Amino acid sequence: MLKRDITLDAIRVFAVFSVISVHYFLHSGFYNTPVMGTRMFIMITFRQFFMICVPLFMILTGYLMSKKVLNKKYYCGIKKTLSIYVLASIVCIIFKNLYLKENYGIKETIFGILDFSGASYSWYIEMYIGLFLLIPFINLMYNGLKNEKQKLILLLTCLVLTSIPQVINIFNFSDSSWWINPAVSGEYQKLMPNWWGGLYPLTYYFIGAYLKEYGLFLKRRMSILILGMVIAAAGVFNYYRMFGGNFIWGSWTEYPSIIVVIMAVMVFNIFSKTKSLNSVPLFCKKMLKQLSDCALGAYLLSYIFDIMAYSYLSSTINEFNYMFEYYFIVVPLIFLCSMAASWLLNCVYKMIDILLRYIIGMLTLLLS
Repeated sequence: MLKRDITLDAIRVFAVFSVISVHYFLHSGFYNTPVMGTRMFIMITFRQFFMICVPLFMILTGYLMSKKVLNKKYYCGIKKTLSIYVLASIVCIIFKNLYLKENYGIKETIFGILDFSGASYSWYIEMYIGLFLLIPFINLMYNGLKNEKQKLILLLTCLVLTSIPQVINIFNFSDSSWWINPAVSGEYQKLMPNWWGGLYPLTYYFIGAYLKEYGLFLKRRMSILILGMVIAAAGVFNYYRMFGGNFIWGSWTEYPSIIVVIMAVMVFNIFSKTKSLNSVPLFCKKMLKQLSDCALGAYLLSYIFDIMAYSYLSSTINEFNYMFEYYFIVVPLIFLCSMAASWLLNCVYKMIDILLRYIIGMLTLLLS
């Protein structure tokens, strides 16, 4: 039996915490607040860094599944993901009925599960189902390459198609005054093709597969230095690019951006090179494993605690400028509540799974 790598559990737990951190900016009024002052500079920088949340999950997928092959057993591997999704959707729908007073009957519940609207953060599941179905064929392409050089060329090709254009096609060269106050206009000149930008999950998947096979030559200390420099540079650029206006949902701030790619890879490498994680006490390892196993459910169920926490804050605090301090209280609290709820959800899943196995076993005996 292979020894479990606790660093991967730590990465998954940190990714969930980052998701909840990103949602803080979604629910707190941040996007409707003018970008001015030190407070907004810090918040913009925080938001940019925590955008590594979903990319870390995608890199983990490539890291863990790059050797999967096409067979019947492979397709059974999505059972738990789909089961947790359905259970989380039902819980979220019950919450919407009771707390938000929305009208979900049996028909609406079924459609809410099928169209990924029941659990409001379930877009990732919709993406993951497609990625899961493609993985055996993606692996044939990746593993069919002869050497590391060819695989690096594949990575570079994906970056050129999906990530680099996100930070190149964002400038206006036809108006010199634009550079003084770029927040006033969203016009830009396209310098690189960007049609394939939506395929960024493949880029992260291939990065994970490459890291699994070859690792990263950078040492932990250098990765920390690069990460710090990129975070600082991204914060300064975003503040300049948005100064005086509200937050701009620019391509350079989102998941496909090469800025986010670099930060995600550096964070992944920092965790991977932190060997001390594998020497922590057994209790800590078990705790990390439990939290890691609850990651998916916590991701989906965090919607419930987001709504409850931020509706309360918005009703008690009039100005957003005084809300940033609450990040350090609210986000850890939502994280803990989401993990606890997910643990209960996992218990329900295990009981249902055991019951179904028993029923199938009994039916097999009766029919044999």
